[in-house]
Amino acid sequence: MTLLLVFALLTVGLTALFLGGTIVAQSYMYQEAAPRLPLRALAGGLLLGGFLTLWTYIDKNRPGQYETFFNFSAYETTEFTEFEAVRWPVVGGKFKTEADGKETETIVKFKRSAGGKGASFVEEGTNKNFILTSGDYMTGAVLVKTAKDPGPVRYDAKVQENSKTKMKTYTTERQFVEVNGDRYVNANQMGTLFVPSTKTLFVALLLNISLLLMWLVVTWPVLRFAFAHALGFTVVGTLVTMFALMPILFKYNRPEPKPAPEATAWVTGLESEILTGQIARAAKITG
Repeated sequence: MTLLLVFALLTVGLTALFLGGTIVAQSYMYQEAAPRLPLRALAGGLLLGGFLTLWTYIDKNRPGQYETFFNFSAYETTEFTEFEAVRWPVVGGKFKTEADGKETETIVKFKRSAGGKGASFVEEGTNKNFILTSGDYMTGAVLVKTAKDPGPVRYDAKVQENSKTKMKTYTTERQFVEVNGDRYVNANQMGTLFVPSTKTLFVALLLNISLLLMWLVVTWPVLRFAFAHALGFTVVGTLVTMFALMPILFKYNRPEPKPAPEATAWVTGLESEILTGQIARAAKITG
Protein backbone atom coordinates (compact mmCIF):
# COMPACT_ATOMS: atom_id res chain seq x y z
CA MET A 1 0.00 0.00 0.00
CA THR A 2 1.53 3.32 -1.08
CA LEU A 3 1.76 6.15 1.42
CA LEU A 4 -0.09 8.47 -0.96
CA LEU A 5 -3.04 6.07 -0.97
CA VAL A 6 -2.83 5.79 2.82
CA PHE A 7 -2.96 9.58 3.13
CA ALA A 8 -5.93 9.84 0.76
CA LEU A 9 -7.93 7.11 2.50
CA LEU A 10 -7.20 8.51 5.95
CA THR A 11 -8.12 12.05 4.93
CA VAL A 12 -11.40 11.02 3.31
CA GLY A 13 -12.35 8.67 6.14
CA LEU A 14 -11.49 11.08 8.93
CA THR A 15 -13.17 14.01 7.18
CA ALA A 16 -16.39 11.99 6.85
CA LEU A 17 -16.13 10.91 10.50
CA PHE A 18 -15.55 14.45 11.75
CA LEU A 19 -18.32 15.91 9.60
CA GLY A 20 -21.00 13.36 10.42
CA GLY A 21 -19.98 12.85 14.03
CA THR A 22 -19.75 16.55 14.78
CA ILE A 23 -23.15 17.34 13.25
CA VAL A 24 -24.79 14.69 15.42
CA ALA A 25 -22.83 15.44 18.61
CA GLN A 26 -22.97 19.23 18.49
CA SER A 27 -26.63 19.31 17.45
CA TYR A 28 -27.40 17.22 20.51
CA MET A 29 -25.09 19.00 22.98
CA TYR A 30 -25.15 22.59 21.69
CA GLN A 31 -28.37 22.70 19.60
CA GLU A 32 -26.36 23.68 16.51
CA ALA A 33 -23.12 22.68 14.81
CA ALA A 34 -20.04 24.89 14.43
CA PRO A 35 -20.01 27.30 11.44
CA ARG A 36 -18.26 26.24 8.21
CA LEU A 37 -18.23 22.68 9.49
CA PRO A 38 -17.35 20.99 6.14
CA LEU A 39 -14.15 23.03 5.94
CA ARG A 40 -13.37 22.37 9.59
CA ALA A 41 -13.89 18.64 9.09
CA LEU A 42 -11.62 18.67 6.04
CA ALA A 43 -8.94 20.57 7.97
CA GLY A 44 -9.16 18.01 10.77
CA GLY A 45 -8.94 15.13 8.31
CA LEU A 46 -5.88 16.64 6.63
CA LEU A 47 -4.13 17.33 9.95
CA LEU A 48 -4.72 13.96 11.56
CA GLY A 49 -4.44 12.01 8.30
CA GLY A 50 -1.15 13.71 7.49
CA PHE A 51 0.26 12.96 10.94
CA LEU A 52 -0.75 9.28 10.81
CA THR A 53 0.76 8.96 7.33
CA LEU A 54 4.02 10.48 8.59
CA TRP A 55 4.09 8.02 11.50
CA THR A 56 3.46 5.15 9.08
CA TYR A 57 6.35 6.35 6.90
CA ILE A 58 8.68 6.46 9.92
CA ASP A 59 7.68 2.93 10.94
CA LYS A 60 8.11 1.67 7.38
CA ASN A 61 11.77 2.68 7.47
CA ARG A 62 12.37 1.45 11.03
CA PRO A 63 9.80 -1.30 11.67
CA GLY A 64 8.74 -1.72 15.28
CA GLN A 65 10.98 0.95 16.79
CA TYR A 66 8.44 3.75 16.98
CA GLU A 67 5.14 1.96 17.56
CA THR A 68 2.40 2.96 19.97
CA PHE A 69 2.93 3.18 23.74
CA PHE A 70 2.10 -0.49 24.13
CA ASN A 71 4.42 -1.95 21.49
CA PHE A 72 7.40 0.28 20.72
CA SER A 73 10.95 -0.97 21.25
CA ALA A 74 13.41 1.35 22.96
CA TYR A 75 16.40 0.15 20.97
CA GLU A 76 18.11 0.36 17.62
CA THR A 77 19.53 -2.59 15.72
CA THR A 78 22.77 -3.17 13.84
CA GLU A 79 23.37 -6.13 11.56
CA PHE A 80 26.58 -8.17 11.48
CA THR A 81 27.60 -10.90 9.03
CA GLU A 82 30.30 -12.69 11.01
CA PHE A 83 31.24 -13.39 14.60
CA GLU A 84 33.46 -15.61 16.72
CA ALA A 85 31.92 -18.14 19.07
CA VAL A 86 33.73 -18.65 22.38
CA ARG A 87 33.16 -22.28 23.33
CA TRP A 88 33.59 -23.99 26.69
CA PRO A 89 34.67 -27.60 25.99
CA VAL A 90 32.92 -30.34 27.97
CA VAL A 91 34.76 -33.51 29.03
CA GLY A 92 33.05 -36.24 31.02
CA GLY A 93 29.98 -34.12 31.63
CA LYS A 94 32.01 -31.26 33.10
CA PHE A 95 33.56 -28.11 31.73
CA LYS A 96 37.25 -28.31 30.99
CA THR A 97 39.00 -25.72 33.17
CA GLU A 98 42.31 -23.90 33.37
CA ALA A 99 44.64 -23.80 36.38
CA ASP A 100 42.78 -20.79 37.78
CA GLY A 101 39.47 -22.68 37.71
CA LYS A 102 37.97 -20.73 34.81
CA GLU A 103 36.47 -22.53 31.83
CA THR A 104 38.84 -23.31 28.99
CA GLU A 105 37.88 -21.33 25.91
CA THR A 106 38.22 -22.15 22.23
CA ILE A 107 37.27 -19.71 19.50
CA VAL A 108 35.54 -20.65 16.26
CA LYS A 109 34.71 -18.16 13.51
CA PHE A 110 31.32 -18.10 11.77
CA LYS A 111 30.13 -16.24 8.68
CA ARG A 112 26.67 -15.76 7.27
CA SER A 113 26.09 -18.09 4.35
CA ALA A 114 24.84 -16.88 0.98
CA GLY A 115 21.23 -15.76 1.04
CA GLY A 116 21.25 -12.41 2.78
CA LYS A 117 19.88 -11.43 6.17
CA GLY A 118 17.77 -14.54 6.63
CA ALA A 119 20.61 -16.99 5.97
CA SER A 120 22.18 -19.11 8.70
CA PHE A 121 25.74 -18.79 10.01
CA VAL A 122 28.27 -21.48 9.10
CA GLU A 123 31.65 -22.34 10.57
CA GLU A 124 34.61 -21.08 8.60
CA GLY A 125 36.44 -23.98 6.99
CA THR A 126 33.83 -26.69 7.67
CA ASN A 127 30.56 -24.98 6.64
CA LYS A 128 28.81 -26.52 9.65
CA ASN A 129 25.78 -24.57 10.87
CA PHE A 130 26.12 -22.63 14.11
CA ILE A 131 24.81 -24.60 17.08
CA LEU A 132 24.54 -23.00 20.48
CA THR A 133 25.48 -26.07 22.49
CA SER A 134 26.21 -29.77 22.09
CA GLY A 135 27.49 -32.66 24.18
CA ASP A 136 31.06 -31.47 23.50
CA TYR A 137 30.79 -27.76 24.23
CA MET A 138 28.67 -24.81 25.29
CA THR A 139 28.89 -21.38 23.67
CA GLY A 140 29.84 -19.11 26.55
CA ALA A 141 30.27 -15.88 24.61
CA VAL A 142 30.41 -14.35 21.15
CA LEU A 143 32.83 -11.78 19.77
CA VAL A 144 31.23 -9.25 17.42
CA LYS A 145 32.72 -6.29 15.59
CA THR A 146 30.42 -3.68 14.06
CA ALA A 147 31.42 -0.76 11.85
CA LYS A 148 31.52 1.51 14.91
CA ASP A 149 33.72 -0.79 17.02
CA PRO A 150 37.53 -0.47 16.88
CA GLY A 151 37.82 -4.21 17.49
CA PRO A 152 35.77 -7.29 18.41
CA VAL A 153 33.56 -6.80 21.47
CA ARG A 154 32.78 -9.66 23.83
CA TYR A 155 29.18 -10.55 24.67
CA ASP A 156 28.86 -13.08 27.51
CA ALA A 157 26.02 -15.59 27.63
CA LYS A 158 23.47 -15.11 30.39
CA VAL A 159 23.74 -18.37 32.31
CA GLN A 160 22.62 -19.94 35.56
CA GLU A 161 24.70 -22.40 37.56
CA ASN A 162 23.43 -25.59 39.14
CA SER A 163 24.49 -25.44 42.79
CA LYS A 164 25.04 -29.21 42.95
CA THR A 165 26.65 -30.06 39.62
CA LYS A 166 28.28 -26.64 39.09
CA MET A 167 27.23 -26.92 35.46
CA LYS A 168 25.82 -23.91 33.64
CA THR A 169 22.73 -23.60 31.48
CA TYR A 170 21.28 -20.68 29.57
CA THR A 171 18.64 -18.47 31.11
CA THR A 172 15.24 -18.23 29.45
CA GLU A 173 16.25 -15.00 27.67
CA ARG A 174 19.06 -16.81 25.81
CA GLN A 175 21.03 -13.63 25.36
CA PHE A 176 24.66 -12.62 24.98
CA VAL A 177 25.22 -9.34 26.83
CA GLU A 178 28.06 -6.89 26.22
CA VAL A 179 30.77 -6.92 28.88
CA ASN A 180 30.71 -3.52 30.61
CA GLY A 181 27.90 -2.36 28.32
CA ASP A 182 24.19 -2.71 27.61
CA ARG A 183 24.14 -3.99 24.02
CA TYR A 184 23.05 -7.57 23.48
CA VAL A 185 22.49 -10.35 20.95
CA ASN A 186 19.52 -12.71 21.12
CA ALA A 187 20.64 -16.28 20.53
CA ASN A 188 17.68 -16.92 18.24
CA GLN A 189 18.47 -13.79 16.19
CA MET A 190 22.15 -14.17 15.43
CA GLY A 191 23.22 -11.42 13.07
CA THR A 192 21.31 -8.67 14.86
CA LEU A 193 22.85 -6.53 17.60
CA PHE A 194 20.36 -4.72 19.82
CA VAL A 195 21.43 -1.30 21.07
CA PRO A 196 19.27 0.33 23.79
CA SER A 197 18.69 3.92 22.72
CA THR A 198 17.36 6.91 24.65
CA LYS A 199 16.92 8.65 21.29
CA THR A 200 14.58 5.91 20.10
CA LEU A 201 12.65 6.10 23.36
CA PHE A 202 12.36 9.88 23.06
CA VAL A 203 11.11 9.78 19.45
CA ALA A 204 8.58 7.03 20.26
CA LEU A 205 7.22 8.98 23.22
CA LEU A 206 7.13 12.17 21.14
CA LEU A 207 5.07 10.48 18.42
CA ASN A 208 2.60 9.04 20.93
CA ILE A 209 2.18 12.32 22.79
CA SER A 210 1.84 14.16 19.47
CA LEU A 211 -1.03 11.85 18.53
CA LEU A 212 -2.83 12.84 21.72
CA LEU A 213 -2.21 16.53 21.07
CA MET A 214 -3.29 16.21 17.44
CA TRP A 215 -6.64 14.76 18.48
CA LEU A 216 -7.06 17.60 20.99
CA VAL A 217 -6.28 20.24 18.36
CA VAL A 218 -8.77 18.74 15.92
CA THR A 219 -11.62 18.34 18.41
CA TRP A 220 -11.16 21.60 20.31
CA PRO A 221 -10.08 24.62 18.19
CA VAL A 222 -10.82 23.07 14.78
CA LEU A 223 -14.20 21.37 15.34
CA ARG A 224 -15.10 23.79 18.16
CA PHE A 225 -16.13 21.34 20.86
CA ALA A 226 -16.08 22.62 24.44
CA PHE A 227 -12.76 21.78 26.09
CA ALA A 228 -14.22 19.15 28.44
CA HIS A 229 -15.99 17.40 25.58
CA ALA A 230 -12.93 17.72 23.33
CA LEU A 231 -10.80 16.12 26.04
CA GLY A 232 -13.15 13.15 26.26
CA PHE A 233 -13.21 12.68 22.48
CA THR A 234 -9.42 13.00 22.46
CA VAL A 235 -8.94 10.16 24.92
CA VAL A 236 -11.33 7.88 23.04
CA GLY A 237 -9.92 8.81 19.63
CA THR A 238 -6.33 8.30 20.76
CA LEU A 239 -7.03 4.87 22.24
CA VAL A 240 -8.94 3.70 19.17
CA THR A 241 -6.13 4.94 16.93
CA MET A 242 -3.45 3.18 18.99
CA PHE A 243 -5.25 -0.13 19.44
CA ALA A 244 -7.12 -0.48 16.15
CA LEU A 245 -5.90 1.82 13.38
CA MET A 246 -2.12 2.06 13.77
CA PRO A 247 -1.49 -1.72 13.96
CA ILE A 248 -3.27 -2.08 10.59
CA LEU A 249 -1.32 0.78 9.01
CA PHE A 250 1.98 -0.61 10.31
CA LYS A 251 1.23 -4.16 9.20
CA TYR A 252 0.33 -3.38 5.59
CA ASN A 253 3.06 -0.81 4.96
CA ARG A 254 6.12 -2.58 6.34
CA PRO A 255 8.55 -4.34 3.98
CA GLU A 256 8.00 -8.05 3.48
CA PRO A 257 9.97 -9.97 6.14
CA LYS A 258 12.86 -12.04 4.87
CA PRO A 259 12.88 -15.81 5.47
CA ALA A 260 13.94 -16.74 8.97
CA PRO A 261 17.28 -18.51 9.39
CA GLU A 262 17.38 -22.21 10.07
CA ALA A 263 16.43 -23.03 13.62
CA THR A 264 19.29 -23.36 16.08
CA ALA A 265 19.35 -26.44 18.27
CA TRP A 266 18.62 -25.14 21.75
CA VAL A 267 18.43 -28.10 24.12
CA THR A 268 20.97 -30.59 22.88
CA GLY A 269 23.98 -32.41 24.15
CA LEU A 270 25.16 -30.68 27.30
CA GLU A 271 21.77 -29.47 28.50
CA SER A 272 20.22 -32.85 27.69
CA GLU A 273 22.91 -34.59 29.71
CA ILE A 274 22.23 -32.35 32.68
CA LEU A 275 18.49 -32.96 32.42
CA THR A 276 19.00 -36.72 32.07
CA GLY A 277 21.27 -36.77 35.10
CA GLN A 278 18.75 -34.87 37.19
CA ILE A 279 15.99 -37.31 36.20
CA ALA A 280 18.21 -40.30 37.00
CA ARG A 281 19.08 -38.93 40.44
CA ALA A 282 15.43 -38.21 41.16
CA ALA A 283 14.47 -41.75 40.16
CA LYS A 284 17.20 -43.19 42.40
CA ILE A 285 15.98 -41.18 45.38
CA THR A 286 12.32 -42.12 44.90
CA GLY A 287 13.28 -45.75 44.29
